[in-house]
Amino acid sequence: MSEKDQVLAILARKIHGDVAGRIIERLIKVGEATDEQLSQALGIEIGTIRRVLNELYESRLVKYRRVRDEEQGWYLYYWRITDEYPTRVLEERRKKALEVLKRRLEFEKNNSFFYCPSCGTRFSFDEVVDNMFRCLYCGSDLEAIDSYLITKKLEKAIKLLENIKFE
Repeated sequence: MSEKDQVLAILARKIHGDVAGRIIERLIKVGEATDEQLSQALGIEIGTIRRVLNELYESRLVKYRRVRDEEQGWYLYYWRITDEYPTRVLEERRKKALEVLKRRLEFEKNNSFFYCPSCGTRFSFDEVVDNMFRCLYCGSDLEAIDSYLITKKLEKAIKLLENIKFE
């Protein structure tokens, strides 16, 4: 197995689980296969194979070609490894994570938060203002939270992700 193939199998396993890694390894070995062939070869239910293949397709780790079965009139889907290098997938995931972290940082900076010392639940100002700053679950008085540490951790994670480039 080439280095690219190993990276692809590891990436599939980390993102989509063990079944995805096994599917990728099988496709590397045989080149191209239908969902039914993969199901038989790996001993995994066809529904699980199809679900994971669709996840892998959405992540651009596999692609397919569609062929019409002349006897039955159905379409057969032959799955194979994508031609794209895995770094493209990593770069897309990095950008998506960066987007989520930036939204969370903005939310943390623009809102006040409160904490219930009895049950440990965290609330935003909007959630507790109508309840006189009492816990919505246990009725205890709430304490204000300083979001400084959370925002610093988010800023650090954002900076780290901004400095990583996969392409």
